[in-house]
Amino acid sequence: MNAANAYPDYVDCNTISSDTSKKIAMDFDGLPTNFVDAGIIRLNPLKETGRTRLYVSDGDTALVQQLDGRGMVVSDLGTDVGRTSAMQMVFVSSTKGAFSLYAAVALMAALTGLREDMFRELGKIQPNTLASIEKMVPRIPLDAKRWIFEMAEIVKTYESYGVTSHFHKGAGDIMELANCTPLAAGTRENTPTTDNLAEALKIYVDTMALDN
Repeated sequence: MNAANAYPDYVDCNTISSDTSKKIAMDFDGLPTNFVDAGIIRLNPLKETGRTRLYVSDGDTALVQQLDGRGMVVSDLGTDVGRTSAMQMVFVSSTKGAFSLYAAVALMAALTGLREDMFRELGKIQPNTLASIEKMVPRIPLDAKRWIFEMAEIVKTYESYGVTSHFHKGAGDIMELANCTPLAAGTRENTPTTDNLAEALKIYVDTMALDN
């Protein structure tokens, strides 16, 4: 900004902890620019048809508010630095934390030779859980590389409030494993949405064997 002598609003939409957001905001101290802590929740606006949430806080959010109704809904969380980042941390800890738990459950079912029995039981008792496992386990590797970082930021957030971070440390381990599988070479664009769960689990198991 100094080199270009241009100081536009800086809107940080990364999935980061409040502490990280505050550190980034400090880099703008003394500059004639406006720092906005922001976070996107849900999928991209094209898929969500206007339901994508853009949360903002800290600084003057007037410029960002112009996006409201233009493919997304802008929600202002106030003036506290890092408030939006905290919102993202809590939300992502529930969604991607759950994805990793499902992956661990599915992996254990495969390793114990109980995959068919376990999934048949889930189909009867908890069909929504089974549907989530079938959908997410093959697709976690596609985003695992960046989700590893997000889990680390969630761990920092939980620890800063004195809440156990072990759940999301474990989630990070699952993301690390997923990122080591050949499936991680795929993208959302070139990977079918109807992946074979049994095949994906075999790849996870084979990758574990190579790591060990």
